[in-house]
Amino acid sequence: MAGNMPNTTLSLKRLADHLGRSPQDARSLRKLLGHPSGQLKLAVRHAPFSVMTHNMGLLVSPAPYLGTDRDGAIAEIVGRIRALTPDVVGLCEVFADGERTRITNALSDLYPYYSEGPDESLSFRSDGGLLLLSRHPTVASNKMIFGPCDGWDCFALKGVIYIRVQPVSWPTPIDIFYSHTQDIETENGVNTLYYQLYGMTRFIETLWEPAIPKIIMGDLNIPGENPQHYDRLLRTLDWPRDCWTLAGNQADSGHTLVRENNFYEDPDDRPSSNHRLDYVLMQAGTRLVPILADIEILKFQHNGRFISDHFGVRASFDKIAIINI
Repeated sequence: MAGNMPNTTLSLKRLADHLGRSPQDARSLRKLLGHPSGQLKLAVRHAPFSVMTHNMGLLVSPAPYLGTDRDGAIAEIVGRIRALTPDVVGLCEVFADGERTRITNALSDLYPYYSEGPDESLSFRSDGGLLLLSRHPTVASNKMIFGPCDGWDCFALKGVIYIRVQPVSWPTPIDIFYSHTQDIETENGVNTLYYQLYGMTRFIETLWEPAIPKIIMGDLNIPGENPQHYDRLLRTLDWPRDCWTLAGNQADSGHTLVRENNFYEDPDDRPSSNHRLDYVLMQAGTRLVPILADIEILKFQHNGRFISDHFGVRASFDKIAIINI
């Protein structure tokens, strides 16, 4: 029936929004697409794809766990992932190898492909505590560890996990870069975080294929409500689109670290103010543009308490624009 047919219409304005540095970008669509002259063909296809990121706050010694029910939090995130079934899931601060194994085993029927770390042999520090799960085959993968660190963050090998996955209904793969960066509020946190973002950009450039779109997501520790830091994030990463603002939201909304959070065993551990620290960023490829359908803040609870000091983020894309087919 016609009423059940997926919508494959797309305005040129909407397409340009996904390509420019901001919705107000005045450059021509041809220039944004990288085809200033010659024949240009565009097609739109219904091709759902979704991603999710969540900082779980599962700290290990010497850092204390700040919540009240560690096992309950793990059980809850497994159940929520199973219910939502995003195509790619990223979890931060899952530092214990056994807990990552527990999650991957519990979801192995849905997510047979995964990557974790980053880590290095002979290091006294914890691995980076990242876990990436994919429903689609991983056709390439890589990892990097940030060199500089500051404060408590130096106890873990923070960095980036990269996978290239091939969605069944897409003509190209998509690159996923997942990271948990430096806490910006430590003594030298700002400079260290900026340097890590620069290192992430260099890492992305070594793997970059212009035709392939990419997602950069995770707890990037940039407070979205601070215009200077927020601009530095996007500028350093070569102006990806922030899916939160692409959906029409303000950069200073959608807080993922909030004061009114009952996760904490000791209320004094709560942050003093609200921040948006967790992101899903998208950069179109020259052959394929994922079109955002929706983005939401995930506020999961278990037995009446939030499962982490952070809320998660889920972004859904309902169609793709294919260029020069």
